[in-house]
Amino acid sequence: MAYKFRKSGETVALTIPKEIAERYHVAPGVEVEIVPTDEGIFLQPIGVGPWFSIEWERAMDAVLEQYRAAFEAMGD
Repeated sequence: MAYKFRKSGETVALTIPKEIAERYHVAPGVEVEIVPTDEGIFLQPIGVGPWFSIEWERAMDAVLEQYRAAFEAMGD
């Protein structure tokens, strides 16, 4: 999905969709480090707990998908 930068005073701003902000624990007031790379711009939230990682999230998604039917049955 593509998003556009917008002018904000003398800077350029980008609005992060709510779903992405929640997934990566970004909220108003959270500082972000901007890291330019050869591939583009990398944004790294500062102060996000060390427990969070993309690998952990992917593993959790795989477990939830594998046992989805059991979790749904438990909810009934």
